[in-house]
Amino acid sequence: MTSFTRTTLSSALLFFSMGMSSIHALTPELAAAPVQDDVAYSAGSKAMDEHRWQDAVVSFDKVINAKGKRVDAAVYWKAYSLNKLGKPQLAAATCDQLRAQDPNSQWNRDCSALTVNVHIDTQAIAESMKSVNAQVRAMADSPTEDAEFWDNSNPPHGSDEDLKMLALNSLLNQDPARAIPLLRGVLTGNGSPAMKKHALFVLAQSKSPDADAILHDAAVGKMGPDLQREAIRSIAVFEGKRSNDTLVEVYKATSDLKIKKSVISGLFITQDAPRMVELARNEKDLELKRSIVSQLALMNDKAATDYMMELLSKP
Repeated sequence: MTSFTRTTLSSALLFFSMGMSSIHALTPELAAAPVQDDVAYSAGSKAMDEHRWQDAVVSFDKVINAKGKRVDAAVYWKAYSLNKLGKPQLAAATCDQLRAQDPNSQWNRDCSALTVNVHIDTQAIAESMKSVNAQVRAMADSPTEDAEFWDNSNPPHGSDEDLKMLALNSLLNQDPARAIPLLRGVLTGNGSPAMKKHALFVLAQSKSPDADAILHDAAVGKMGPDLQREAIRSIAVFEGKRSNDTLVEVYKATSDLKIKKSVISGLFITQDAPRMVELARNEKDLELKRSIVSQLALMNDKAATDYMMELLSKP
């Protein structure tokens, strides 16, 4: 082992030890928080640091759905990320939900500052939603119209796009059999990348086997590399450890460095240290191996610690 590699691994192990000390220093109340909740919140924070606003929204939604102790903070940061995505009305609506759920939350003041210049015409939105819902239901009965509506050279933008996805989200909850083919049409059509990512996000929240099948297709690369990376993150966040077999399958099947790194991040989200160690042992690419080790250094797992000690003990 070169001195540079030994230094890198030593630093990772030191960082790991410092991280564990910080965790044990937390108050009992916070230490008792669900691990998955903490992982999702950390993933959201990291996404914001890297200006990956849509990923941040997905992660903070996971925290909100878990209903843990960080819900209020997650709602605010979700609104913040939506605002960064150029969706101020959705950001304001998210803040309104926080005020309704907890009028005394300390995060309400931050929300007020965030949305001070946003004025929502709720009546106009309600009327637009009625129109969009009617269009969506009409499309569900006409495959030809679906293609024309979603797969055109001038896809909808801005608030129209948001309203269409909100309508599909609503339809998915009410009638998945009708909504899922439409969402597949969004993913395979000529819509904007943001709209396709939103469609994946909506599908990821569904418990329908058909939705799972579409996500799996996207995760294994049947819908292109951009959607593949997004699907990998989505199944890791929403399916947790159930996604690990698929993630490892993707890692072994692809030669794309970015896809492999997305899988590594996905396995970190699901906290599957043993699988990550297995991949690291078999990985010949030094850059990828370092990426895996750097993630393992952040995990409070015996398999992670044992593997780093194993690396350090090599001559």
